[in-house]
Amino acid sequence: MILAYSFTLKSIVDLMAVVILLAIIFAFFMTKKSIKLTVVYSVIALFYCAMVLLDELFYIPIARAVAGIIAIISIVALAVVYQSDLKVAFFNLTKNYDKNALVDNDLSDEELRKAVDEIIRACQSMSKTRTGALIVIAPTSIATHVLETGVPLEALVSSTLLEAIFNTQTQFHDGAVIVKGNKVLAAGCFLPLSQSQTVAKNLGTRHRAGIGITEETDMLTIIVSEETGIISIAKHGELRRFVTPDRLRDILHETLKISPQTRSRSIK
Repeated sequence: MILAYSFTLKSIVDLMAVVILLAIIFAFFMTKKSIKLTVVYSVIALFYCAMVLLDELFYIPIARAVAGIIAIISIVALAVVYQSDLKVAFFNLTKNYDKNALVDNDLSDEELRKAVDEIIRACQSMSKTRTGALIVIAPTSIATHVLETGVPLEALVSSTLLEAIFNTQTQFHDGAVIVKGNKVLAAGCFLPLSQSQTVAKNLGTRHRAGIGITEETDMLTIIVSEETGIISIAKHGELRRFVTPDRLRDILHETLKISPQTRSRSIK
């Protein structure tokens, strides 16, 4: 009788672990808006639960073991497909902001406005020449592991610097530039790619990276397409294309919390 009770308790713990794991996967997929994968993993989880129950009733250990192997393979596949996102999630738990201490957080509105103007000037120039660019604007802190994927600069923002970084002759023009305040913290950084199914298929890696970094953070990215010269922005995981210089200025002013001037608009 005691053995039967212990065995049943073990099975309950086993099922509870599966339910908790399923809930975590649900939450992850819902943030990524991956409905198809949610259904697939739901079926796998339910299949495993069914095998556990049937094993209790009819003793089918081989079928239960096979179901367990399928579940393990599915979890490994999930880790492979979403490795960049899981890496960001892991580092967010242990992230370090030491490098951000080098940035002056008490900048005046005038200094921030000047930085914004330099960014816009660079984007306009790169749009005309169809030079691909990916600029990350960090209104608050940014994890050290993101900066460490690129080359540290700690330089004042200028249109000349940005255009030089994204010149196709440079070794890190395919990466992202990280800007905080009026400083370029690093260049050539690699960002996690968005796995959202809503991203247009004709958009490349640069746009997916620009969207991906904004899905889990408060950062904003500016993307200049090398194929069309179109300027886009990504915020909260959503992409807005065909952004005009005036509109970009308003959005950056709001993101950096610059006090409004005579003419101002707000991003919705």
